[in-house]
Amino acid sequence: MSLDDGEIGLNDIIRIMISTDNHLGYGEKDPIRGEDSFIAFEEMLELAVKEDVDFILLGGDLFHDAVPSQNALFKCMNLLRMYTFGDKPIAVEVIDGNQQFHGAINESVNYEDPNLNVAIPVYSIHGNHDDPSSFGGLSSLDLLSTAGLINYFGRWTDLTKVEISPILLKKGATRLALYGLSHIHDARLSRLFESRKVNIHAPSDHDGEWFHLMVIHQNRADRGPKNYLPEIALPEFLNLIIWGHEHDCHIEPQFNAQRNFYVSQPGSSVCTSLSEGEALQKHVGILEIYKDKFQMKPIPLKTVRPFVFESVNVANLADELHLDEGDVSNKVRDMAEKRATAMIEKAKEMVTDHVKQPKLPNIRLRIVYSDEEQMFNHIRLGQIFNDRVANPADMIHFKKMIKKAKAEKTESSPEKMKVQFKRKESENVTKVEDLVELYYNNLDESKSLKVLSSKALAEVCHQMVERNDNNAAENLIKSYQKKALDYLMDNMVAEENVNVELLKFKQEITSDDIFNLLGSSTHKVRQPLKQNTTNLENSRASNSDNENSDDGCLPLKNVRATGGKKKETPTAVNKRGGTSGRARGSVDNSRTRSTRLMPQLEISTKSVSSSRQNPLESLIRKDSKRQAKSKIIELSDDSD
Repeated sequence: MSLDDGEIGLNDIIRIMISTDNHLGYGEKDPIRGEDSFIAFEEMLELAVKEDVDFILLGGDLFHDAVPSQNALFKCMNLLRMYTFGDKPIAVEVIDGNQQFHGAINESVNYEDPNLNVAIPVYSIHGNHDDPSSFGGLSSLDLLSTAGLINYFGRWTDLTKVEISPILLKKGATRLALYGLSHIHDARLSRLFESRKVNIHAPSDHDGEWFHLMVIHQNRADRGPKNYLPEIALPEFLNLIIWGHEHDCHIEPQFNAQRNFYVSQPGSSVCTSLSEGEALQKHVGILEIYKDKFQMKPIPLKTVRPFVFESVNVANLADELHLDEGDVSNKVRDMAEKRATAMIEKAKEMVTDHVKQPKLPNIRLRIVYSDEEQMFNHIRLGQIFNDRVANPADMIHFKKMIKKAKAEKTESSPEKMKVQFKRKESENVTKVEDLVELYYNNLDESKSLKVLSSKALAEVCHQMVERNDNNAAENLIKSYQKKALDYLMDNMVAEENVNVELLKFKQEITSDDIFNLLGSSTHKVRQPLKQNTTNLENSRASNSDNENSDDGCLPLKNVRATGGKKKETPTAVNKRGGTSGRARGSVDNSRTRSTRLMPQLEISTKSVSSSRQNPLESLIRKDSKRQAKSKIIELSDDSD
């Protein structure tokens, strides 16, 4: 299919507000920074109303805590009611998706509830911070869904496998298949990949051309074996992936040539850590979809607190500061004070004209040192800037530079390489739960846990530290006790053999058993769409990041099947007309958009049992012959 000088009507374009990692309630007790997350969230909602989007799509971590405070819940519900309810007609029709919305009273989208007056629907998956790990296996999103404020989808409901079926939406000539994968612990997801128990169900092609949009919340960066989701694990038929969890903002879609789709990483809307990645400009995006092409319009947030990050290596300033003589500590301190002052001046350039933007900046100066005499009392220095920065207590961060001895080159056999890899893997312990598990695994038998496994205790630590779930320990111990008693009763264990059987019971506990004991839901998924099966090989893929642009739209591109060559040709994108209303009236058809000239890209397709779409950013493809069949994509993970 190609477009020349024809017009694209507004009633055929689906417009979506994209935002991820809002972290409502982060630092809410901080007298200075406590409102930052809510201010940025409200700006996103204001932009959604101003841009007249069809719906809002959130990529997880709406809340910062698994059990948010009443204050965070109240403010979130208040803002959603204020900006997403009203008399505006809904133009996007749900073709199929009733089984997707968890916690919904009417088991459908909230705007089909006759008792609600929804103007802008909100679709959301859960992240690792707001997942259903609290008492009863409920998420904070379940509460919002039951109240009719959001449409909660993409929740995994079976611990033995992951079945992902799309929500099928339609607006005019555009058909959208929306897939959601809420957060799953990376190690557990990796095991599911290895077992080929991750299935993605695509709609049948006989209903027409579909745009395949997926939103996920997992590690994207390689953080070690089985600790991230490689992009190559996802199916080729996807057009665009909205990637949550990573806070660095790279919202402009980046093309993955290996899988032939695009990935957009919107990042967080609030700074939750004083890291270099958080210092990037925060954005939300307006995603426009017309048939099988799209474009992303990045919108910088104006209410984000200014944040300046710098790193300085003291070793590089040794000559300039004359560190070989005098009081080294005071010299480094004076240097840090001058740097911090300059950073505050730089932060003033980030102040916008928005009245709600906090003016006191976040400042982080990382000082890389090699000797303790180069350190100073950073808290006392921060007090000097108490009324000039928002974070005086942690404005300075010391990082010790570790000199590694250069190893001699030796011949390595495959066996030696495996041993070295295992050693590095065991040394890569950076999380609390990893330290706990490592500690108990190395204890003598006389001091080791008798009933509770180290895996269970490590998972409890993860839930309590990373997600602030104070009920995790109580839930697990009660469930663990019951399961152990049931095991002893079922095996009719004699009193003198109880300790031996309990040890056997502890060794047989798997990670999936632990997730079950923590109260995760075990409901079965409904019957998926018809399908045929295609296996996807999974290996590591490195995808270079394109430089981020604050403004402007990405060009639309048109893709047509050719004889194995890629070629760009110009394509005209035409004016948009009005939208047609749904359920509560019609939409004004008077709005139009100016004509754009867009490049057109052609690629060849592989011969498969059922023709698939070739996902490319902002593209139009030439119609190809399609079989009237659906697909199941089985994902496998061979990354290590």
